[in-house]
Amino acid sequence: MKKKYIIIIIVVLLLITLGISIYFKTAFLSKNEIKNIIIKDTNLTNNDIYFDSIDLDIKDNKYEIDFYYNNKEYEYKIDAKNGRIIYNNFKVNNSTKNNSSQNNSSNNSNQNNVNNTEITLEEAKNIALNNANANQNSVTFTETKTDFDDGQKIYDIEFIYNNQEFNYEISATTSEIISYDRDNIR
Repeated sequence: MKKKYIIIIIVVLLLITLGISIYFKTAFLSKNEIKNIIIKDTNLTNNDIYFDSIDLDIKDNKYEIDFYYNNKEYEYKIDAKNGRIIYNNFKVNNSTKNNSSQNNSSNNSNQNNVNNTEITLEEAKNIALNNANANQNSVTFTETKTDFDDGQKIYDIEFIYNNQEFNYEISATTSEIISYDRDNIR
């Protein structure tokens, strides 16, 4: 009789383990899918990036990813179910792979021009709105201010759009998005 209970317990544990395994495979994106999302977003290749960690936070349904590109560490947070990028600190600039050597001379001259002028707060707001696929009439700005970080002029822009709060830091001198974060409003 004890043998029968032991066998039943083992079968139940195996079914629970199988169920949990199936749940994770169908409920969350795989680590390879997460890598592909980052590769697509950064316009780099798998050979350009060294993925240091890809951690699933089950409680918040998100992946937290740390990777290196050109000896610099970057971080992404990605929704584990739908692949939406929640946060990243990867800067797209003239040194990324998309700018091939044939474009370097024109990019360098453009970069010199960009560094001599600053964008306005309104231009920074438009950069953030374009990144969020929103327009000025559909958002509510909660904060727009000028700040300085390591001597660099930065625009902090926050707004609400589609029940989400967007936070941007945009460089006034390069017009690059330094960081952005998007959180659901509860």
